[in-house]
Amino acid sequence: MTETQKQELCGQLRTADTSLAFLVLLILSICLSWQGTAIQREGLCRVLLGEEKEVPDVFQIRLVASALVVGCLTFFFGLALDTWEESRCAGQTARRSADLNAWASLFVLAAALLRLCDLVLVRRRPTLEEEILPE
Repeated sequence: MTETQKQELCGQLRTADTSLAFLVLLILSICLSWQGTAIQREGLCRVLLGEEKEVPDVFQIRLVASALVVGCLTFFFGLALDTWEESRCAGQTARRSADLNAWASLFVLAAALLRLCDLVLVRRRPTLEEEILPE
């Protein structure tokens, strides 16, 4: 094995290690989303039993989970772009595959960004009652 091949393999190993770390963060995001839903479910049960008047606010949990997803998907989009760039010197099948993967990564990232924006906007958007009744 030449020194160049060894360096290339070490670079691929670092990329794989980083990918694993981002996958763990995605799993953490899912766990946070589960926790937020569980808290809301418990709150709904308490409201139905008359023990509480409102469902607990889980905005912070959802915000952190959504931000983690956007960060992770940004990393994976970057990998797709790197693969796309490398594929320009490859065969037609590899180029076509890299094109599709880059677009798919872009769309998934865009969807996550839209969901994060919606989460923040819904939090800041006044309710109908607040719009009608000024303070």
